[in-house]
Amino acid sequence: MNGFLHYFLSALDPMSNLGFSRAFPKLMTSALPSWWFEVVLPVALVVAPAVLVWLAYVVKPSLVRPPPLARPRQAEPLVSVVTAGRNESATIGQCIRGALSCGYSNLEFIFVDDNSTDDSVAIARRAALSVTRSRHDTERVRIFPSPRRNGKASSLNIGIRMARGEFIVIHDADSIIQYGAIQHWLLPFADPRVGGVAANIRVDNSTVNLLTRLQEVEYAMKFTLAKFFQSKIFVMDIISGMGGIFRGEIIRRLGGFDTGLGDDRDLSTMLLKQRFRLAFSNDAVVWTTVPETRYHLWRQRMRWRRNIIKIRISKHRDMFLLGRYGFANAVIAMQLAVRLLIPVTLLIGLFWAFSQHGFEGAPEVVLTFYWILVMFLLVRILVARDVANTPKLVNFPLIFLYPFYVLWLEMPNIYAEWSELFRIGAKHHYVPDHIWEEIPWW
Repeated sequence: MNGFLHYFLSALDPMSNLGFSRAFPKLMTSALPSWWFEVVLPVALVVAPAVLVWLAYVVKPSLVRPPPLARPRQAEPLVSVVTAGRNESATIGQCIRGALSCGYSNLEFIFVDDNSTDDSVAIARRAALSVTRSRHDTERVRIFPSPRRNGKASSLNIGIRMARGEFIVIHDADSIIQYGAIQHWLLPFADPRVGGVAANIRVDNSTVNLLTRLQEVEYAMKFTLAKFFQSKIFVMDIISGMGGIFRGEIIRRLGGFDTGLGDDRDLSTMLLKQRFRLAFSNDAVVWTTVPETRYHLWRQRMRWRRNIIKIRISKHRDMFLLGRYGFANAVIAMQLAVRLLIPVTLLIGLFWAFSQHGFEGAPEVVLTFYWILVMFLLVRILVARDVANTPKLVNFPLIFLYPFYVLWLEMPNIYAEWSELFRIGAKHHYVPDHIWEEIPWW
């Protein structure tokens, strides 16, 4: 056992790292593919932006957490919170109570029930009375039960048409708006070029099991740190359906959601093509419930990955005509290529290392590669913790398991990508058959 630990930790040997520091200038002037593909490019694409975010936070914290503007009560614009779902009895009550108790008075809540077979509608109606037991609260909540199943996107379109607010919040029925979030959510709209603002998505059920804890680490880096950096340079490409707010006029003019596609990514892309900016609010926190089993997590990620291919490659492929929608949108379009580039560069670096050292040196190559990933993750997770106070400290040791978690998730993701590219099982249970028959086939 001692021998294994010594071998496993050999990459952290101070003398080895001292030698590496001396060899660093030569490596930077070399043509060694494993160095450039395994270290330099991942650092430039993944680690460097996180460090820049942290430096900006250290130098000027107000860039990350701008102070809320003092608004008189009569100046609060009407905000409509629109939620749609099917068989959401376990979470819809808490969702409504969270919105009514979020500290923003000029708010209405619209729930469109997608022909549920459980008691979602009854629970939603009771929740409207459970905050202050005031008639005013029941008037702020409007519930529309659908006589047939139409899918989430179609149900959200019904809610958008019924919404009266100047701003419209779209979020899932298993998400909860944190107290004070609406005030922070509205701040970026001071810029007339901003069409939508993403919330800071946090994991509500992170303590359930190991899988949910790993997802909290993932969300801290993907939904908080990455979006914050992207929004500052105006290259954020999506406002998650788990929590986003939009200008009501714009979302109505766009016609709402495409009923057959992933609602959040498609709507975000349409906003970008209209030359609107997408912003991010670090203090507009929305708590969401993540999958707790392997089966549900894989199904979620396969749906997400298929929608990326369907929307970015098929429907909105004109985004790749660089310059057609402006420089920022050209950068956003290339983000998909970057997302595919990082795994490819790592694989190229691994194959090069194997060719140089042979399979006898495979354990050493894999071990070195693992520790490089852990170092990258450590930097990002420390920045996320300092900037946004996430993830929880108790989950920090999970960075040693996180590379295996990512590799494990890539299996369904790769399957979903190729299935969508070849149109295998293109119809998804998330959308009813009659909707599939009515929509264009992208």
